Amino acid sequence: MVERRTVNPQVVGSSPTRGANFLKLASVLTGLFLAAAASGSGAADWRYSVGVHDFFVPDVDSHTYGLNGSVSVEDGANSGRHVFGSLEVFWDGDKDHLDPDHVPIWWQLHLGSDGDFWRGSRVRIGWTANIDTRMNTVSSIERQITALPAFVGGYDGGVVQASLEAGIGWFFLEIDDDAPQKQGYDRSNLRNTTFAYAATAKVALRLGESWAISGRARQWWDSRRTLESQYQAALRMDASNWLGGGSIKQPALVLSADYYRYNLDVYNRPSPPPVLRWDDDLMIRLSLEAKW
Repeated sequence: MVERRTVNPQVVGSSPTRGANFLKLASVLTGLFLAAAASGSGAADWRYSVGVHDFFVPDVDSHTYGLNGSVSVEDGANSGRHVFGSLEVFWDGDKDHLDPDHVPIWWQLHLGSDGDFWRGSRVRIGWTANIDTRMNTVSSIERQITALPAFVGGYDGGVVQASLEAGIGWFFLEIDDDAPQKQGYDRSNLRNTTFAYAATAKVALRLGESWAISGRARQWWDSRRTLESQYQAALRMDASNWLGGGSIKQPALVLSADYYRYNLDVYNRPSPPPVLRWDDDLMIRLSLEAKW
């Protein structure tokens, strides 16, 4: 029997239907988003990628290798109706010892829109609104869904672009029950859903005509604690000289890293063991991206 915990009962163990309802809403928004992009001005930028990845869980020295693919779209960047989104699907090449019952297919979905309240020659003040999901990772993230409207202050130079974002949104994270069962937990209290604050910093740097580097850091927290920290970085190389001129349009090679650190105190019992033997994961990807 799971011991009674001292965490906020309004945050953990909330109604299971809330996350499911939001997932349905995200699916509806995805369809509306794609319909809007497809019926827009015709100038939507559709891109796809294929690649390989290593999903690394440092605390237990676990590597899971696999293949991945994505499709993304951006529309209306110059018309005042700017929308963007992406769907990334991953196939893991083995059954990891972290979770023997892990289904080796997982995905990430991102939908967003942004605009300006004011824009100067290089400085802007505006807004952004994003929905992000992350489902069924080998590190036992069953479902993560966030919705974040935020204010943005940005600088858009010829070489350097940077922005800061701050907002209040919705944070939902559910841990898969297989690994916690080995730690003596049942599935009753593996969800955390709450309104939360988020701050984001982004930077991008052009390195000549063919190279670019970018990074993003985001932290989520509620009124009591940090919930999650995210760090992402990417190195991008224009591959037109190698692969251009054929059926592959505007090809680029992208080496990227995505690091997540989770605060699992929300789910842990007062006494050991913790709900999981790890609290972070790192995914490294090498992808070929091209215009559709």
